[in-house]
Amino acid sequence: MATVLVADDDADHRELMGLSLRRFGHDVLEASGAAEAQELVEAGGIDALLLDVRMPGESGIDFCRRLRDTRAGELLPIMFVTADVNDHRILAAMQAGADDYLTKPFHRAELGTRLDNLLLRRTGSTDRSSSAANAAMLAARHALHRPVREAARPSLRIA
Repeated sequence: MATVLVADDDADHRELMGLSLRRFGHDVLEASGAAEAQELVEAGGIDALLLDVRMPGESGIDFCRRLRDTRAGELLPIMFVTADVNDHRILAAMQAGADDYLTKPFHRAELGTRLDNLLLRRTGSTDRSSSAANAAMLAARHALHRPVREAARPSLRIA
């Protein structure tokens, strides 16, 4: 299966997520902060990153934003798994480049399903060129910044 990096400052949370992910058949690496996570991502072999918002030093949101500007992190599936339910932080995480945001406590099955969906999207993008996949990801992120418009009403023509 996939190699998943869990970056969370709380050892108990890392252990619980790691246990759940191993039961789904994934290999799990753990990091207690952004600097350690950065080293593991740069070393390669990471298929997805599960990230907490609040960590010592650099926040998960700042780390995600910075990681998206690197070759190693530009297409890496990133899901925040955090107890932070503040709407502002959820939006900030998505604008920083997160692919998903799951709040704690969570159901183990939901964690597995969301992770599988991220991994499937990543696998599907390998059929396209790297630049096309990058353009698609950037377009999707850009769409988050645009205001939502009302759906166009279909016009009726009477003949």
